[in-house]
Amino acid sequence: MTEAFIGLGANQGDVLTTLKSALELIDAHPQCQLLACSSFYRSKALTLDDEPQDDYLNAACKIETQLEAIQLLDFLQSIEDKLGRVRQKRWGARTIDLDILLFGQQQINSSRLAVPHPQISNRNFVMQPLLELDEDLEIPTMDSLKISAKALGWEGLERLPEEAQ
Repeated sequence: MTEAFIGLGANQGDVLTTLKSALELIDAHPQCQLLACSSFYRSKALTLDDEPQDDYLNAACKIETQLEAIQLLDFLQSIEDKLGRVRQKRWGARTIDLDILLFGQQQINSSRLAVPHPQISNRNFVMQPLLELDEDLEIPTMDSLKISAKALGWEGLERLPEEAQ
């Protein structure tokens, strides 16, 4: 079994329901077990152009899996497809985005998958949920999660209150 962390995000449709459905589908796989999920966070959309987008809801989850990393990627992409994801443009609005953030302590750099996620240290909407899940988490190729998350801060990021989750 490998411990993995997955980032979840969405900004189209019934976002909260979609994210919860993704978590249920991950946990329903016979070779995956959902161990924990962070709170949900609202963040400003990152865009490559000036096209306005709705805010995102983001979270991270911790799983144990018997799948290999590329199998997990295929499975997560099948969930995205099932939940209506249409890949139109990079950093465009989306109904669901599932990213493998960490896969054990492995470092993977293939044409389809990079782990740790290459933007993990630049995104507070990834770092804060990870910190919530495991403040002592060690991320290959990165300094302390606590220090990195503190440096990124909370700008443009808001944890949803419990009753809104």
